[in-house]
Amino acid sequence: MAKFIRFLYRLVNYYLYFVVMACFLALVPNINPNYPLFNYIFKIAGFYLIPPIFGFIISPMLVMIVSALIMMGLGKIYAKYYAPKDPKVLVMTPEQFIEQIKQNEQAYIDKVVSEVKEEFGSDEEKQNDENSESEEINNDSK
Repeated sequence: MAKFIRFLYRLVNYYLYFVVMACFLALVPNINPNYPLFNYIFKIAGFYLIPPIFGFIISPMLVMIVSALIMMGLGKIYAKYYAPKDPKVLVMTPEQFIEQIKQNEQAYIDKVVSEVKEEFGSDEEKQNDENSESEEINNDSK
């Protein structure tokens, strides 16, 4: 779902750029808006949603406002539900990176040592067990 929200966000963003470019195209004086290509571009950009008021075409402005609101809503949905699950990118110097690797290696070594001690027991525990067994044998023999 996160990828779909990002896709919609990008799609609306590209449409916003398209509307801005169509507005710049409308400023060119020799463009005939009745020509099929330009007519199609202006229709997609939303130039004909509201008729011009006193010669000003305000519908692209409304389209841009609505698309910006949609982009803000999609951004907030993504930030609230999906951004915490994204992997974090860390920026660090090479020295910090080497120090982090050393800490991770030491933590891994400590973990392995503790697992081995749990599985096989430490040498001290074995010696204590052997000493206690020998003492029991000696006590039994007396």
